[in-house]
Order: sequence, then C-alpha cells, then structure tokens
Amino acid sequence: MNNPTSPEVLDVLWKDTWDRVKVAHSASTGQEEALWRSAGRATKEYPDKENDKWWMQHGRLMLDSWVNFRTGENGWTVWTTPEGIPAIELELRPTIAGVPVQMGIDRIMVTPEGEMVIVDIKTGRYTPNPLQLAFYAAGIELTFGIRPQYGTYWMARSGTTSPLVGLDFYSTDKIEELVAGFDKARKNELLLPNFSHCKMCGFTTQCKWNMEGK
Repeated sequence: MNNPTSPEVLDVLWKDTWDRVKVAHSASTGQEEALWRSAGRATKEYPDKENDKWWMQHGRLMLDSWVNFRTGENGWTVWTTPEGIPAIELELRPTIAGVPVQMGIDRIMVTPEGEMVIVDIKTGRYTPNPLQLAFYAAGIELTFGIRPQYGTYWMARSGTTSPLVGLDFYSTDKIEELVAGFDKARKNELLLPNFSHCKMCGFTTQCKWNMEGK
C-alpha cells in the first residue's frame, strides 16, 4: 500500500482536490473560471495575485504543513462524539436563542492533558478574532452537553496554530444574546454594510454600497 503522506500521493491528492473545488465553485456561482477574481497582493513573481498558479504552488506547501502538524509529536488526537463520529468537518445544527444555526467545525481535538480544543483552519494572512470559535463552542455545548475549554486557528501560511484562546469568557449565554440581537436586526431589516469585508461577501454585485466599478 502506498504511504498516504508520501510526496507522490500528496501531489495527486492536492491536484485532484483543487480541480474538484474549482468545478464545484463554477457550478455554485455559474461563473466560468476566466471571470474569477484573484485575491491577495500583486508581486513581481505573481502579478496576477493569488491565481491558480499561486495556489498550485503555495496550496501544496500548506498541505505539507498540515500533514506535518497532524503527524508531529504534539500528541493531539481527534475528538470523537458520543455517537462515535470523529470530529472532522463536523456539521452541527444547534438552535441558539430560538434560531436554527448551521455550522461546520473543521476539527475538535484533544490534547495529551485531556483538554478539548476547537481547531479552525485558515488559509488567509490574518488571524481572526475568537468569536467564530466561541460560536462553535456554544454549538458543541448545546448539541452534546460538553464544552471545549480552548480554541485555536491553524494558520496554513505559517503552518502553525495561533495561541490557544480560553473560551470561558465567551459563554453560551453571551452567544445566545448575540444571536438574538442578529435575529432581531434581520427581522427588522436593520442590515448595515461592513465595508472591511466587501471582498469576502457574495452579494457585492447586488449591494448598493459597493463602490467597485462605479
């Protein structure tokens, strides 16, 4: 049997996965690849920013970093739900403050000391704030009655985890209060633009606040 972490196997895995993701993205957006916009910064080596060529090289290196993280000596193992399901891309649908919420959690892991850690995988340059991890912790607690103590972001570009964040401050009660506020704003159509996230939004072409091309 081939070594599942050999460079040859990982080369094929990355190429096949990248091709499938592109096909799925075209199908979901209805856009041809030629119309896609590349994110990131233009450089001398990559004047077209983080395009397909960039991802074929750097994405493959990120995969190597993830394999090294998972096969290293940190002793972290994947948590298993009470139903016996490994917490890998775990989909949950908890009800928070009366609102059904769908979430997909990249990993829930357990340290050698027995502490549960939410691990969210990020390929961007910047480390997000802990709020996303707190939402996941609330969903896990409401679904299983078990609350992870910590959360972290695995930053693919550096191949390392961000510092562990204690999640006790972000209690489920606080998350429920946030969701109730979001739901109230949604029902009253109090939808304010967030200009710092325009490039991440899928509704920019319909948004009257979008300045691109105007």
